[in-house]
Amino acid sequence: MNKIYSPKIILLLILLSGCKYRASESRYGNDKRIYIEFVQNQSLAPQLGPLVAHKVSEHLLRRGHFEVTSDLQTADLVVQISLLDYTKNSEIYNPKDTLLAAGFRLNINAVVSLFNRNGKLLIDKAIVNENASVLRKDSLTKPLDRQALLSLSESMGSQISQLIENSKW
Repeated sequence: MNKIYSPKIILLLILLSGCKYRASESRYGNDKRIYIEFVQNQSLAPQLGPLVAHKVSEHLLRRGHFEVTSDLQTADLVVQISLLDYTKNSEIYNPKDTLLAAGFRLNINAVVSLFNRNGKLLIDKAIVNENASVLRKDSLTKPLDRQALLSLSESMGSQISQLIENSKW
């Protein structure tokens, strides 16, 4: 009779003890609310600032360690992002057409700073570099930068959110 009930009791104990899962705490202690300042786009990348700000907040919310707030007064942490040095270089050439590039490589740098509520500098002007490629559909059309800029902002937002969450100080 003990052989019949012992596996059931063990299974019941495993099920009951597994219900106490809690998400890991932020390494910033009680600093839970983060405010993302308007991204300064000091580059020639068109409309990349709002895209990067949206992607950073999206990645921070997805990970769940921070609550993104739109009110500076209630924020525990403040992020400043400045986009610099946007370049667009030809990357792929069509062997039959020596005048036009078939693909371009987009590159941009971001300078990220993080402050707490008291103004203490937690991340001091960390540089994040990201690049993306774009190809022309055929020899008669221009490459569409919009798709590459979306890809650039997605990966830039991911890198910046990881920098904020994983920095050790």
